[in-house]
Amino acid sequence: MKKIFLPLALLLTLAACKKEGATQDKTLEALIKTKDVKGLQAYKDRQKAKMDSLNNIMSEVDKNLSALGVSQTVGYVSVQKLQQSSFAHNVEIQGNVTTDQDVNVQSQFNGTLTLYVKEGQRVNKGQVIGRIADGGLNDQHKQALIQVSAANSQLQQVKSQANLSRITYEKQSALWKQKIGSEYQYLQAKTNYESAQKQIAAAQSQVAATQKAADAIRANLVKTTIVAPFSGVIDKVITQNGQAVSAAPATDIVKLISLGVMRVEAKVPETYLANVKPGTSVEINFPALNKSIKSSVRLVGNYIDPATRTFLIQIPVSNEGGYIKPNLLAQIKIQDYVNPSALQIPAQYIYEDAAHKTYVFIATNINGENAIAKKVYVETGQKSENSVEITQGLKSGDTVITDGSKNLTEGQKIKIS
Repeated sequence: MKKIFLPLALLLTLAACKKEGATQDKTLEALIKTKDVKGLQAYKDRQKAKMDSLNNIMSEVDKNLSALGVSQTVGYVSVQKLQQSSFAHNVEIQGNVTTDQDVNVQSQFNGTLTLYVKEGQRVNKGQVIGRIADGGLNDQHKQALIQVSAANSQLQQVKSQANLSRITYEKQSALWKQKIGSEYQYLQAKTNYESAQKQIAAAQSQVAATQKAADAIRANLVKTTIVAPFSGVIDKVITQNGQAVSAAPATDIVKLISLGVMRVEAKVPETYLANVKPGTSVEINFPALNKSIKSSVRLVGNYIDPATRTFLIQIPVSNEGGYIKPNLLAQIKIQDYVNPSALQIPAQYIYEDAAHKTYVFIATNINGENAIAKKVYVETGQKSENSVEITQGLKSGDTVITDGSKNLTEGQKIKIS
């Protein structure tokens, strides 16, 4: 039977690692207790360095064992053959639902309120939702309209008289030009005509004045009728039926909300400003409703908040059924990057050594289920929820080792399960 002798340096290294491990564990407890971030990062780097050293040692041991004819333990692994596929990166943020139409309908007149609606009732644009006692304005308006009618009748009479004066004047003027009749008759006809024109102007002014007075009363009368400025739902009755309301300051009558066209507003970190534009695709999830919808960015704010270093975006959402309410919490995924022909692998199969270099293991010399593990350094791009984009180091067709890759060493024999 062949005997295997480990080099003295290897034994010393293993013993030192064991002793140092006990010391470092105590240090780790202290670092965690004191919340020393830099110390924890340094501790992590030391552990990675030890792991790399041990992996190198184990790789050297495996080579020596193989050279001495000792059968090695073969690791069973799973693999993934790389192919180009679409890769998308999402920015995940939180937002709130709001509406373009959310107002308190107010009174524009002083008086007692008569309300025709109740909370939760749907109303249409222009629908009368209440009235305020007009204090006799309606009667005043009727009287004003009578005065307007009388002024118009007077105007018509004046116009008829003026028309006769015009005809008489035109005839006398024609005769006078022919030296027929007296100058007195001509001048009298002219004076009567000019007087009639002045009477018309005066009557027209009277009509305008009475109409203006009627319109003023009408304008105030209109203020006594409260109508819905848009179609929506009465979210809250603020002033009850029979209570007194005023125009200055205006009394809030009801809170009216439109649930047809809603929007989600959210603040996005400024680092994504170049990639988030109007039209950018988004997915919105409403946890309280267990519902997700797809939409796109409608508006990107032009202002960076100096306190939060964020900018505002607006996303329209349809609200069929009226389940989405203002101030509802929304979780937003913004698709800010897409590569239609990317190489990507799950993040858990990408590792980092003590030098902060990223690597994966691929299967080489594949012969049936037998293969050799090879360590390949890679450069990564964007990261999605489950995958990482590989920009350099791998190519389409490479066989990446997935499950079982964590404890592999360079050149280790493997079996593909």
